[in-house]
Amino acid sequence: MTEDDFIQLVQKAEKDAEKNIKGYRGKLLLFASLGYAVIFFILFSLVLLIGGTAATAFLSTTLFLLLLKKKLIIVMAIVVWILLKAVWVKFDEPTGYVLEKKRFPKLFAAIDELRQQLKSLPIHQVILTPELNAAVVQTPRLGIFGWHKNTLIVGLELLLILSAEEMRAVLAHELGHLSGNHSKFNAWIYRVRIMWQKVMDEFEHSQSFGAKLLQRFFYWYVPRFSAYSFALARNNEYEADAISVELTDKQTATRALVNVYASSPYIDEHYWSSYFKKADQMPEPDHAPYEGLVRFMKENKIAQADMIARIKQAMEDTTGYADTHPALKDRIDCIGGEPVLPEPARTSAAREWFGDQYKRVLKEFDNEWYTNNKEGWRERYDYVKESEAKLESYASQDMTQLSDEDLWHFGLLNLEFKSDDEALPVFQQYKQRNPDDPDGSYMIGQILYRKDDEACLAEFEHAIQKDSLKVNASEYAYYYLLNHEREQEAEKWRVIAEQQMEVNHAAQLERSEATVTDVYEAAELNDEVKAISQQLLQHPKVKKVWVAKKVLQYYPESPLYLFAFAPKGFYLSHEGVQKSVAESLQYDGDVFVVVKGGDYRKLAKKVIKAGIKVN
Repeated sequence: MTEDDFIQLVQKAEKDAEKNIKGYRGKLLLFASLGYAVIFFILFSLVLLIGGTAATAFLSTTLFLLLLKKKLIIVMAIVVWILLKAVWVKFDEPTGYVLEKKRFPKLFAAIDELRQQLKSLPIHQVILTPELNAAVVQTPRLGIFGWHKNTLIVGLELLLILSAEEMRAVLAHELGHLSGNHSKFNAWIYRVRIMWQKVMDEFEHSQSFGAKLLQRFFYWYVPRFSAYSFALARNNEYEADAISVELTDKQTATRALVNVYASSPYIDEHYWSSYFKKADQMPEPDHAPYEGLVRFMKENKIAQADMIARIKQAMEDTTGYADTHPALKDRIDCIGGEPVLPEPARTSAAREWFGDQYKRVLKEFDNEWYTNNKEGWRERYDYVKESEAKLESYASQDMTQLSDEDLWHFGLLNLEFKSDDEALPVFQQYKQRNPDDPDGSYMIGQILYRKDDEACLAEFEHAIQKDSLKVNASEYAYYYLLNHEREQEAEKWRVIAEQQMEVNHAAQLERSEATVTDVYEAAELNDEVKAISQQLLQHPKVKKVWVAKKVLQYYPESPLYLFAFAPKGFYLSHEGVQKSVAESLQYDGDVFVVVKGGDYRKLAKKVIKAGIKVN
């Protein structure tokens, strides 16, 4: 389903809902039930199959022995097992810092008060995450059969920015999705919409034969159900905003919305970007991140002019179809508010609700952040020091004496650490030596584009000879021409970009899976393949390894490798040992790992036949 098809179906649903809301809800009910009908049809068929086999055994011993002798009963058992595995989809629970009621009584008191007012479903778990966000996630413990566990996710940054009253407005919005005071049908569709998307994602990443049988139906069904239910899902967001106003007031709800939209990008730009920038100069951070964030917000209040500009920019965004959440302007208009200039919270929701646990929470988040980021921080520091030394070395030499590889690297380092003016002559020197190389033209074109120099168009014209550069080069040329009011000339570049994007999408789909119907051939035993093979052979559950590559229609110069392995030792399931081996592999490129056995045995057999064994 293309993006245009999706939008057209959403717009049709919006018209249906506007014209006849009852009719729209009726169609949506039938559409939502279709997915369940397919699943229950499979389960009903399995019951008949099992029941029929049991009846056969009870009524006719001779017929039962015949089924057993011909091994048909084994075939039926395998079919039952495969289909049961396919419909039993496991949903992962959200993870984070679990907040306990006895440690955070004020937070839970606020949640309980909102729940009672809303008569909402129970919240089984509250977790804290680093992000500037809040959400309610429902995890069905019985897969598609429901019995949901409701998790409230609260972002630490959000709690540090907003006051307790503003945070109540945010929580009221999120809990509004579970409210018993509003349409149960809407809430059900809200859950079903998320569930079918997760089911499709599960089938997409599964090599199970049963999942493959259902995959085609859900590939057709889920995007269309998501599109047709989009209008209701968006209405749920407006309804949740109205609940937020109902439980707080119009001014508080509006202030919370504006604060989130305006403060979030400001913190990213002025705190986090400068904080990470310190990795260029020091081997480890000079202060803890969240402790520093609290100090930053206290000492660096957003200037009024800056805040007004950010609010104005956010209010200019329009509601689209990439997300069910409306744009800020539409949300404020819907609740009848006016954009307000938010004041910094005198006491943050985090400080008020966490009480004597406030400093402990910050310290634990700081410690976890440092554990997760210290290696990357040090790698960045080492990279910058090494790059600065190389840059100094290149600059001390005659540019004409540098090799092509060093010249290219010199240009890239100038772009990253110096300026366009210093990088341009280096890339021009590279192009003079390699006039047919589209990469050189692309780099020069970018620099000339930023200088608003029309000569960039000729460079991009040459750059699009390389497929991997077509989209970016065409977009640069398109926007240059638009900026100079040359719309007719820009149209040519838009078409080039869109056509290449379609090719890239097809290439992405081609690489997204490997099946027994695909064609494979032997892979070259190059250094890359050897390195991956050695990683696999070092795994304690891997006995032998074979490698092949998928025959590709798009970008065959960039191989898609498949590694099949024979397992060894004790393991509970082929799927489990495959997951363990695949997750242990450290490789950034396109690769599939399949085990010789279980649901993957046919694919592994094909890889082994077409490929080569690696010692």
